[in-house]
Amino acid sequence: MKFLGSINVITAIMAGLFFAPIIVRIVSPFQNLQLRRFIDSLINSITILASIILSVYLTSLIRSDGGNKFLTGIYKIIPPLKGLVASNNIWIYAIFVLLLTALLSGLIDLLVMPVYRYVIGPLIDKAESSFRKQGGLVRRMVLGLCQLPKSILYVIVFSLLMNFCTSYNSDWAIGKQIDRSATYQFVNKNVLDPLLSSSIVKKIPVLLNDSFKDASSSLRNIHLTYYFNGMTLDDAVKSDSQIDSAAKKIVGKETNSKEKAYLIYRWVSKNISYDYDKAAVVATDPSRVSSGAIAAFHTRTGICFDYSCLYVAMCRAVGVKVRFITGLGYSGVEWGDHAWNQVYDPAENRWINVDTTFGNSGKNYFDHAGFRADHQDGVVQGQW
Repeated sequence: MKFLGSINVITAIMAGLFFAPIIVRIVSPFQNLQLRRFIDSLINSITILASIILSVYLTSLIRSDGGNKFLTGIYKIIPPLKGLVASNNIWIYAIFVLLLTALLSGLIDLLVMPVYRYVIGPLIDKAESSFRKQGGLVRRMVLGLCQLPKSILYVIVFSLLMNFCTSYNSDWAIGKQIDRSATYQFVNKNVLDPLLSSSIVKKIPVLLNDSFKDASSSLRNIHLTYYFNGMTLDDAVKSDSQIDSAAKKIVGKETNSKEKAYLIYRWVSKNISYDYDKAAVVATDPSRVSSGAIAAFHTRTGICFDYSCLYVAMCRAVGVKVRFITGLGYSGVEWGDHAWNQVYDPAENRWINVDTTFGNSGKNYFDHAGFRADHQDGVVQGQW
């Protein structure tokens, strides 16, 4: 029973999706089946897999358009397209990917059809006679290996589904299993993250250029003392009675540190709006703006520095250990100076990454598995 309890559900499902088509084909009767049918299945699986990957990539490209002439032409033909895809609505995104997958699959079929008819087909017919002469084990193994593209397809589709669910619904009950699945993390890191890294561009406000006076690359590993208008970090994270009261009301009777940290993350992400005008001013003259937790709470606006300071103040008010981190954040186009937080989970004895600024985009950035894909070179500037 202990063994069953240690099995990760997501890993088990992914393993089943990968090996099931191969095993089923190996053990299935093959006397009356032709090699052509298996090659057809192989080509179809490769076509669908390529179509899905291309559709996700193209959708991300559309959302991160930086003046691409081809995309500009498409927007002129279909004006609402860009707005729909960039709306950060998971259902619009999923429907668009499905439609694009179907379109690309059809186009690939049209391109492959002549090659298949005049080249691949005749070769299959010639190979089939030789294939029938092979031993039963050899034939079974060959037919089983022909299912590899289908197995990979199943795993990627399932992983995409899990990625969508955890990204847009961090309350999902199976989220912990997903985060702890080594198999999913491998697929996410090597397949999904490269494809989806730009999919939330323009929805993630990263303060670029010289957001932090002393956070240039040459000083990135030096503890920062002054930020905006000569304000120290200790001053920036100071709270007041209204912030303390709000934090306690947000967590209510919750006693678990991680749950309290998440409730505050959700509130800050949803209730503080990103101030693009302030970001532009700070990049040129930081002395012209007010910054920190108190300013963010009372104006309900701020940049990454303010989001992170307010998060610190609220966590401290409810007894959650918290850190202030500076480093680099990726917007889907370039890396820029950024600030985020970490909170300590005593139950698991670990520090959890939290980004309330990126969370404002609607995507989950509380203890998210793909956090390191768009956060780098983090340095702890303060801990409370």
